[in-house]
Amino acid sequence: MPRLRLMISGIASREQAGAAVEAGADAIGLDSSAFPQAGLDGSEVLAAIALGLPPAVTPILVTPALTAGTVAQQVDASAALAVRLARPIATSEYPGLKRIIRGRKIIQSIDPARSDAGALAEAYAGLADALHLDIDTAGDLSACQHLIELAGLPCFLGLTDPALLPAAAALRPYAIDLQLTGVGNFDAPALDRFTAMLAAF
Repeated sequence: MPRLRLMISGIASREQAGAAVEAGADAIGLDSSAFPQAGLDGSEVLAAIALGLPPAVTPILVTPALTAGTVAQQVDASAALAVRLARPIATSEYPGLKRIIRGRKIIQSIDPARSDAGALAEAYAGLADALHLDIDTAGDLSACQHLIELAGLPCFLGLTDPALLPAAAALRPYAIDLQLTGVGNFDAPALDRFTAMLAAF
């Protein structure tokens, strides 16, 4: 059985990124909203974190942008090797985005609670490289399972509550995205405990 990969989002410094890598992260989610002190996009901070990662750890930009040009500009500025689109974008933006970012992978977020989530999953099935679905409560699990089956794509399951890991792992996603929240709340020992628990699945 393939191992569950780990993405850690909300990292706010190179030091935190280093701790995440030591804990076993396969990818780091670079979210500009985690850097209010760096201006609107925090590109310099994001790029410093991305460029400081070892070769086997993928920096993934998390962006709410809705146009190919804006997304591509942010990807380049942050030195990311992949991008997670935090909001559904028009399918017509995909061809241009793929052309501009030249092979960097696209992870499309869908809110499993949306009434049109199924239609979105089907629409993105031939466009995105993976889906990203947030699990806020155990009630989201069945909806996520349905979307994974509809799209037939690798799936990242986003968690803010580590207690949901066993239920999320049972869906056998491609990766778990542990989303750190709150400035100053980075807890390296808790992260180590989470990755140890993940390894059991």
